[in-house]
Order: sequence, then structure tokens, then C-alpha cells
Amino acid sequence: MIVDTHTHWGIVWEDKYGTDPSAWLEVLDSHGIEKAVLMGHRSLTRNADIKQSNDIVYEATQRSNGRLIPLATVHPDFGEESVVELERCLTDLGMRGAKFHPWLQGMSMSHPVMDDLVSLCGEKDVPVIFHDGTPCYSMSSQVGGLALRFPDTTFVLGHAGLLECWRSAISYMNRSDNLWCTLCGPYLGAIQAILDNVDNSRIMWGSDFGFGWADPIDYRLNLLNYAEMSDESRGMVMGGNAIRLFGIER
Repeated sequence: MIVDTHTHWGIVWEDKYGTDPSAWLEVLDSHGIEKAVLMGHRSLTRNADIKQSNDIVYEATQRSNGRLIPLATVHPDFGEESVVELERCLTDLGMRGAKFHPWLQGMSMSHPVMDDLVSLCGEKDVPVIFHDGTPCYSMSSQVGGLALRFPDTTFVLGHAGLLECWRSAISYMNRSDNLWCTLCGPYLGAIQAILDNVDNSRIMWGSDFGFGWADPIDYRLNLLNYAEMSDESRGMVMGGNAIRLFGIER
């Protein structure tokens, strides 16, 4: 089973289709992808109605016949309100984790409310995914620092350092058993280095599909096709690890 662990219900898709993922899922079908972790897009802008955006992502997953796994997001700038909203999403809606994009959301990982948010995810036993690899708010080392401070929460580097920070991703993953990564952004040489130097049971694959109309899935899949790894590792990276982390039903 192939699981895409980094997709978005993009603003253009939401504007055209509302909460109907049928056309969106047809793209996944064309690549043989059975399941996907779905994150918001509009909710990553500061003028968004976060609660409504989380509900839209949730509704889209509810209409996917079990193929899409929803993640929530909030803005720590809203203080206790953001903690209450994340609690609602994780408890009442059963969403499988949280996604933060400090670069787009314009926030620091050192925000005091971020401590409350990642602690809540640890209590609920769900992962926290961060956009990483982009200065100055979204460095892989900053996520790694959070992972060291909160060992009872599972963190995911959403882009494994992108093009410039993948060495930092390797360093921190080897220091923190609670730090995972998604191969969604690094070039082939960096992907190979990550596979060769990091515990493969904490590596997943993702495409970043859904931000717009472009389809990056074929490119992202082919990178993994060229990467050298055992059949066991390939099975874990392409789906097995995600099934375990997000509690996905086969």
C-alpha cells in the first residue's frame, strides 16, 4: 500500500469542489496511491477562519470512503483559543494529528503556546508535522529542538530539510527517537543520504500534492524509485511506517 503522508486540500480545490474529494482522489488513483494524509491550505493563512477550515478538511476526508486521514492546524497567536480548537479537532473530530507551517503562518516555534499544543498532541498520542527547511521560522533544527524538549510527543519533519537543511534533519533524527521525516522535497542525493544514515522505520514518503493544480506526484515517486534501499525499507517508507504512525486501516 502506498500512503502519501503530505497532501493539502488546496484553496483552488476547495473553491471549485467545496468538500467533494472525488476529482482529487482520481489524481491519486492515477498514481496507484491508496491512502493520503490530508492537511489544510486556507487555514495556513492568517486571515482564515481556522475552525471552519478544519471542518472543511474533516468533511472532505469523511467523503473519501476512508482513504483520506485528516490533520488539524491552529495559530498559537490565538492563545488558549488555539488549544481549545486543537482539542476539539483531536477529541471530537478524531483528527489524527496537527500540522504547522511557521513560515506561512508567521509564527515562531518558540511561541509559549506552541509548548501547550505539542504537549496536547503527546497526550493524545498523535504526531505533529512541521513544514521544515525554510529560514527563518521553519528550520529543521528548530523542529529538532522541540523534539528534544518534548520526548513524549512524536514530531515529523514534513520536508526532511528540503534542499539545504537535510544534513540537519539527519543530525537531529539521530539524536531523537521521537523525530520522523517525510521525503518530500530533498533531491535524490539527499534522499539517499537520509536513507543510508537514519533509522528507516521513521521515514515516510509524501508528494505535497494539492496546493494548486500542478501534479508533483510522479516526480516524487520516481525519486524514490531511483533511491537504493532494501525491499523491507521500501515497504516501510512507502506505506508501512505511515500506517503505524497514523493508525491507518489497511
